[in-house]
Amino acid sequence: MNSILPDGKSLWIRAFYGFSPEEDGYAGWTQEAGRDHILKHIKDGDLILIYGAGSKETDKALRSYVLGFLQVDAAPIRDRDKAAPESLRRKAERGWAEKWTHAIPVRRAWRAEEKLLIRTIAFRTYRPEAGQSIAVWGAPLDPDEIAQALKIKVTEVNVFGEPPISETHLQKAAFGDEFRPSRAFPGSFGTHSVTRHDGETVLYLARFQGNGQALLNRTKVFGDKSVALKVGVASDVAGRLAQLNAGIPPAAQGRWTIYIQAFFPDRRSAEQAEQEFKARSVAKLESLGGEFFWGNQESAMLLFTSIPGVARF
Repeated sequence: MNSILPDGKSLWIRAFYGFSPEEDGYAGWTQEAGRDHILKHIKDGDLILIYGAGSKETDKALRSYVLGFLQVDAAPIRDRDKAAPESLRRKAERGWAEKWTHAIPVRRAWRAEEKLLIRTIAFRTYRPEAGQSIAVWGAPLDPDEIAQALKIKVTEVNVFGEPPISETHLQKAAFGDEFRPSRAFPGSFGTHSVTRHDGETVLYLARFQGNGQALLNRTKVFGDKSVALKVGVASDVAGRLAQLNAGIPPAAQGRWTIYIQAFFPDRRSAEQAEQEFKARSVAKLESLGGEFFWGNQESAMLLFTSIPGVARF
């Protein structure tokens, strides 16, 4: 389990009356100033830990307890832009139509599977007397508080307005596992339907040449040089690259290309190098799941060339 977030990511806390991302694909504020305040401090992909507010709108059983995590984009929207019609109707029926209307979009969400008081996680940042302030402005967690938050068992849930979650989504596992690169998938040798012979194998780092933000449904930030990356091993790099691009329409303005590669005498040593890259990437790159990453390509290249067995040049 990871005890730190990918490089450049932050985790905030915020009090709210409930947690229903399946119907409410946004995080909302009643006052525009509150929403605009957090926009000055967060980036696309940052996280917010939601806990039950102490207000009358919150079920008593939820007050001061961790409810879940949201991954958000730093973009201003309105509640109606990303909410189910049923949710907006219920808001109106409860007299809340004018509340939480200034919003930011939620892209992913995880519901807490443990009943934990917020003071046990944000033991320094959270103070009962500051509850109203945190509800309005939010507050970033310190690194040791983040380490505690990443231990919370969660299950990923659907978000309104986003694609359905995958079958391999995180279920009743530590939140930090979401940001741990997967282990290299080991190859096999011997007779199956064909015989695969061990031999020279390539460790490669591919990058997406095109609008990576559009690929991941993210807002492009001025000056951000992050790109989508993929690490892997192959005996036929050209063939593997063709497979990666096979699902991209010919008219699309984007393709995977090989950024850098290194040759190993056999598949086992290449896979070991791949796993070493993934282990070292935790503090440098954002894991997108499996073999895919997001980050600065120069940082990724330096990381790649630092792996034992990769030739320096």
